Amino acid sequence: MVFLRHILVFAVVLLFFSKGYATSYNNTNSKIDVESLSKKGLDSILKVQKEKDSVERADLIKINERLLSDNTSDSIAVTKTLAILYSENNNADKASKHIKKYIKDTQDLSILNDHVFSGIKSDAKYDHLTEEYKPHFNFLALIHAFTGIIGIFIVIILFAKQNLDKTSVWLIGAFILFHSFFMLHVSLFVSNYNLMFPHSFYISTPFSFLYGPLLYFYFKRVVENYKISLKDAVHLIPTILLIIWLIPYYSLSATEKFNLLVENTESVDVGRKALVVIKALSLSLYAAGIYIIYKNKRQKININNPEVKSRALWEKTIMIIFVCYALAYLLHGAVVVRLVEYMPFNYLKSVFMIAMIFYMALMSGLRPEIILNANGDAFGINKLPLKYEKSNLTQSLSSELKDKLVDLLTHQKVYKDNSISLEMLSEMLGTTRHNTSQVINEHFDMSFYDLINHYRIIEAVDIFDEDQKRNLNIIEVAYEVGYNNKVTFNKAFKKHMNQTPSTYIRSLRLV
Repeated sequence: MVFLRHILVFAVVLLFFSKGYATSYNNTNSKIDVESLSKKGLDSILKVQKEKDSVERADLIKINERLLSDNTSDSIAVTKTLAILYSENNNADKASKHIKKYIKDTQDLSILNDHVFSGIKSDAKYDHLTEEYKPHFNFLALIHAFTGIIGIFIVIILFAKQNLDKTSVWLIGAFILFHSFFMLHVSLFVSNYNLMFPHSFYISTPFSFLYGPLLYFYFKRVVENYKISLKDAVHLIPTILLIIWLIPYYSLSATEKFNLLVENTESVDVGRKALVVIKALSLSLYAAGIYIIYKNKRQKININNPEVKSRALWEKTIMIIFVCYALAYLLHGAVVVRLVEYMPFNYLKSVFMIAMIFYMALMSGLRPEIILNANGDAFGINKLPLKYEKSNLTQSLSSELKDKLVDLLTHQKVYKDNSISLEMLSEMLGTTRHNTSQVINEHFDMSFYDLINHYRIIEAVDIFDEDQKRNLNIIEVAYEVGYNNKVTFNKAFKKHMNQTPSTYIRSLRLV
């Protein structure tokens, strides 16, 4: 009897487990109704996916695709889900397509760092996608960023300098500053960081038509002592028109700007091409103007005057770099409008722009008085001092005395005489002490001692520059140019060059 009871209990237990297994088996092999489930929304899909581990990936893809085609309110989450599902299915083409759509909808670039896409990491489609969107700081971005920072630093230094022609400072300072902003913008662009800052869209573009005018008027200022007037505002018209054209783009939201950056729509592409062509023409015209100014000046310069010689070298170098930059931009324009298909032409303009900024950085440190017209009568607008207003010195006699004085300083180098005085100089000129002082003030905008020191320091600089072995003794140079002691020489040198002789010599060793 007991035996029969045990058999009965065993049969009941066996029946219970067999029914449970059958139920489990049926659940495992149950089919998903894709159409009805897709209508219930994303929450229902996620719930099924969580509860039923056996749901086929193909079914999940089909459900999510149905949701997306029905314009579900959860389209962003569905898009991301599909990107992941296709990646798990090793379908890099469709995964990349949905990643791209997700980025455009959300501006969320962090999805490219998600480990779930490791399976398609080596695929060309996904690799192209990351190259197009993922921020990456490369050498090209680094050199542009570094140049931009250096340029801004130069501008700060130049504006801090004293005894400089303010008009020249503003012109060349603005020229360097706008180029520096452009360099920083290019750095953002080539590293894809502009996608993280959509409002950087067209941020440096308003300066496009200012590069030429700024350098052109700087040249006119330093070469011809040109005084800028209201009529010169006509050169700002292209910039004003450009800003008006850009206003609709600047008023867009961050999302709209982001989409313009990633889509490169036809309107943006056509606008960019037009800007490049017009800018290339603008640079070319102003480069031609700068060359003409330099050529006309070259015929008049006195190559025996060391100061004029140094200024001429500076002007020639800047002129050559800018002309090369304009030519490089013409080649860049030819690539943009598809006249030529040689991509390295796109980088030439940056090479010359970087060269220009670094050359200006070097010269602003070594010879700021040359590039920014410190204490030069040919480069400033001088007013006759009050004490000379009643002078009977005629203009013709003043000019004649000035020419004689220049000859004494540049050819006879009377400043090398350590006993030179205003009285001695007046005797050499055959005039009074008062007239000599007036001529120096009127034509050189300096005192007698500043003028003598100026020529002495220029001579010393030339001696240091020509010393290839860098083994000259400073005191020997001081005696050579007319000083009696090293202290006075050091003081005068620092006043005119903004650095000591030893610092200047060290800088020459680095060049």
